[in-house]
Amino acid sequence: MDFRKSYESWLNHPLIDEATKEELRALEGNNTEIEDRFYRSLEFGTGGMRGVIGAGTNRMNKYVVQMASQGFAKYINEHGTGEKAIVIAHDSRRKSKAFSEAAALVMAGNGIKAYLFDDIRTTPELSFAVRYLGASAGIVITASHNPPEYNGYKIYGDDGCQLLPEFADQVIANVEKVSDPSMVKVLREEEAKSKGLLEIVAYAVDLAYMKGVKAKLRKPEIFKAMKKHAIVYTPLHGTGGRPVTVIAKELGYTGLVEVLEQMIPNGEFPTVSYPNPEEIKAYELGVEYAIKSEALAVIATDPDCDRVGVLARNAEGKYERLTGNQTGALLIDYLFEYTSELPPNPVVIDTIVTSRFGADVAKARGAEVISTLTGFKYIGDKIRQFEDGSKDFFFGYEESYGYLVGTDVRDKDGVIASLLIMEMILFYQSEGTNLLERLDALYKQHGYYLEDLVSISKKGKEGMEEIEAMMAFARTAGTESVAGIPIDQLIDYNKDETGLPKSEVLKFMLEDGSWFAIRPSGTEPKIKLYIGVKSESKAASETKLEKLKKEILEKVLVG
Repeated sequence: MDFRKSYESWLNHPLIDEATKEELRALEGNNTEIEDRFYRSLEFGTGGMRGVIGAGTNRMNKYVVQMASQGFAKYINEHGTGEKAIVIAHDSRRKSKAFSEAAALVMAGNGIKAYLFDDIRTTPELSFAVRYLGASAGIVITASHNPPEYNGYKIYGDDGCQLLPEFADQVIANVEKVSDPSMVKVLREEEAKSKGLLEIVAYAVDLAYMKGVKAKLRKPEIFKAMKKHAIVYTPLHGTGGRPVTVIAKELGYTGLVEVLEQMIPNGEFPTVSYPNPEEIKAYELGVEYAIKSEALAVIATDPDCDRVGVLARNAEGKYERLTGNQTGALLIDYLFEYTSELPPNPVVIDTIVTSRFGADVAKARGAEVISTLTGFKYIGDKIRQFEDGSKDFFFGYEESYGYLVGTDVRDKDGVIASLLIMEMILFYQSEGTNLLERLDALYKQHGYYLEDLVSISKKGKEGMEEIEAMMAFARTAGTESVAGIPIDQLIDYNKDETGLPKSEVLKFMLEDGSWFAIRPSGTEPKIKLYIGVKSESKAASETKLEKLKKEILEKVLVG
């Protein structure tokens, strides 16, 4: 069906509500916009789907959510174990609550009991709740750190982990067969409740989750001992505010300074242009609070609280942003140093685009390091594999500000990471040092690692085609060296010999140990360039990094 026929079909469909039709009528005459909304169905990938909110098959709306839920329900009924049940959570974004309710009633319509959170919850708590409630699956309505016009739909298996491609592909096949809203089975809320197919999740789940967070801390007593030292925290209008602040207060920490304007959940994100802790602008209000309170650091979590970023105060009283790689290395060092009883076979898991810095720190502590593809589902899968007792999961992280300690949760957890980072900051302060000094000590021991990430946005249908062309060019460019450094190896993760699942990633290994990788984003219309270097000094690493970045953008990442 071409985009005009699809557009007309929605305009005349008896199940499409009048408000949606009115939105579509307003587009008449704007063929470019109509085509973008209807030239395809919003892609349901291995992690779910994410897109701009609005009417159309290529947008996030109630009907697209219902059709996706119908496909997922078929998968659960065919593959789910035990009682067919699903846990559904949502963040603070536009229409998140409505989308979560729509998904729940479709599940109920397919005979699957839906445990529905009554209000916003973090993504890590959703992951926890799936296993805690013994459910077959989970859904969280979120677009993570995307701009406010986006929303999304992430799916989880019975282990609280996002589905691996081999299973997600089966869900995708089911979803693609649901081509019309009339194919969706839906119960009314009253009927779903009367049949025991819709239940509001009890507060007991919150208590159990937060108890688990506190159990992962190494020195919880430091919060009360150092309560006079301030740390600023902001959830960036998202879900992290309640669990992070409640746990800090329960630990006796009264030094937590809340960025009041951003503690209020709000899907418009009125005080930030982009609610992403990877973006320095997201910390502007937090830094204002930090200067006034002379805080040791600023900590920010993204809207669904699976990512966390840190600004640490330096000797001049200014706040320096730590990268995800740096924070990961610091946490590895701290956890190994202050875990009272280490497991016999500790394993640290990172990804193929993570710095080798943290891996060096972990190996120096006697840990095994395993690198997976990008996506925390691969780290969660390793945790499941280790349940046979062969290895002990110790720490997992991605360079994109995602960290996990413990196995209660099977996704990155911004709540436990925030509390552990606070603990680490307060403990080092009690010892007369700080995060930046400890980081410098690690560099002196392991070498000066430096990384950069370049994201190039390519929106719409044409943007997707440009990204495909850029990847094709990089794969066949035939470049022998970059910035005068010979390319030692090109690893194409779309081929079988890597030992990992196939993925559209290219990684170039250089003769001096530097590397760079190129991949399309799995969640946004972007192509990403990762670069990593190592030298004996900061200046040497900075020079090498800039030369590499310039030549890669000119010679390799074009199209």
